[in-house]
Amino acid sequence: MNFLKYSLLRLGILIVVFVIAMYVGAGLILSGIAAVVAAFAICYIFFPKLHLAASQDFHRWIDRAPKPKNRVALEDEEIEDSYTDQQARRDI
Repeated sequence: MNFLKYSLLRLGILIVVFVIAMYVGAGLILSGIAAVVAAFAICYIFFPKLHLAASQDFHRWIDRAPKPKNRVALEDEEIEDSYTDQQARRDI
């Protein structure tokens, strides 16, 4: 949830800075570059706790590989791995 909050905050700041830069007349490309840099800097400097919580949420989300819970499951995985390795060697 923190990842979503941080992303929406960053997107909101990006849009606000982009609209302000366009209103001033900075041009499309310069406004985009300024908005990206400003959103990154503002969120990174003024919201470090939310940045850390969002990165931890993202890391937990990526690290969701199912892990076997008991010895029998580990042995089954080892047998399956050795079987697939042997099949792969035969194909070569």
